[in-house]
Amino acid sequence: MTVKFGEPTSIVVPTVVTDRLILRCWRPGDIDPYAAMNADDETMRHLNGTFDRAATARLVDHLIGMWVLRGHGMWAVEDKATGEFLGRAGTYYADGWPGVEVAVSIRRDRWREGLGTEAIRAALDFGFTMLGVGELVTVTDQGNTGMNGIARKLGMVFRDVATVGPWKDNNVYAITRAEWETRTNG
Repeated sequence: MTVKFGEPTSIVVPTVVTDRLILRCWRPGDIDPYAAMNADDETMRHLNGTFDRAATARLVDHLIGMWVLRGHGMWAVEDKATGEFLGRAGTYYADGWPGVEVAVSIRRDRWREGLGTEAIRAALDFGFTMLGVGELVTVTDQGNTGMNGIARKLGMVFRDVATVGPWKDNNVYAITRAEWETRTNG
């Protein structure tokens, strides 16, 4: 038997730099701080509960795989000034999802600094500029005042409460490319 190896497949994960953040590809060193976030009851209150390190590692594998399968996904979020891991943000889509979603989760000790808003703004720019989609959504627990507030602050409009799927009973906010361009260029 003869075995030949072809050219390797490359994963392209663009790095996005904002005023205070670096949204970048995941690294092995991100798993432990991300697992600590995912083990925190308050951080995960609106995200279907906590999970352990093994589940976090599987989630990171999944999030990296989205870049291969969909051409977009979630980045690890890093503090530009300190290099600290802060969470995850980016775009997400799975079969049956209500649209390409922008989402964020930031370490609890860094809440209320506007980092989630900054990360979602970058994800919206990426979605409309690089993916060329006509609309982006965010799906958020009805009780998650932080994420509901970010959606409204960035001009996303409440569409409805989802009635099916893993997002059942969650708010769905949406913004079109035209609405985003008006907000950012106006």
